[in-house]
Amino acid sequence: MVLKPSSNDKINGIIFAISYFSTLALRTESFEANKQFYKGVLYGIPLVGVILALLTVLIYNILPFHPVYSALIASIIYLFMTGFLHFEGLADTIDGWYASYSSKDIYKVMHEPQVGSIGALGSVSFLILLISSMVYCLYLEQYLVLFTALLLSRTAVHFSLEFEFHEKSTFIQAMKENYEPHILMTLLLYPLKLLVNYILKTLQKRLGFLNGDTLGAMIVMVEIILINIILIFTV
Repeated sequence: MVLKPSSNDKINGIIFAISYFSTLALRTESFEANKQFYKGVLYGIPLVGVILALLTVLIYNILPFHPVYSALIASIIYLFMTGFLHFEGLADTIDGWYASYSSKDIYKVMHEPQVGSIGALGSVSFLILLISSMVYCLYLEQYLVLFTALLLSRTAVHFSLEFEFHEKSTFIQAMKENYEPHILMTLLLYPLKLLVNYILKTLQKRLGFLNGDTLGAMIVMVEIILINIILIFTV
């Protein structure tokens, strides 16, 4: 579906975020990357989580199979709807983490087109954790837990913008420059901010920098952690 160019740059930013952070066929013909556009991107990133959670739950309820099998298929389709974007970043981050134990150029290792064996095995381990968590969540019909986790894992991007990123991470730098912290959101989601700070500080200390790959890795980690922590208190 193609939307006509809109004078509302914020709406264009939201649409861009949905199309960039998912495989949903939604795009604009043109846009101006100004302050309002990047504000729209920041609004759109959490919205992606809500949309994907809604579609995942819908797919699970439509499928006519056994609940466990339906949950498994719905969870895998969710990953395809993300384009595996965050897992690509996670694999590169794991490669960079282990490269830090040698004299290799960490940034160069993370940007090599191929994924190392350790990065592949590590990302598959996280993949199993995420799919297992989502299957369990869907099987128990804890839909609100799934919505919350997918929403907050992407809202966490807002808190990550308080960190310094690699100079070549131009898209993140542009979002950072147009990011305005909200005191109320910080107060309400302070535990989430602490979790984001811990993950990113750990990665920054080991790698020496943060970039888009570490941001994707953070989203995956927060998704897994939130689903399991919330399930502990709801099941």
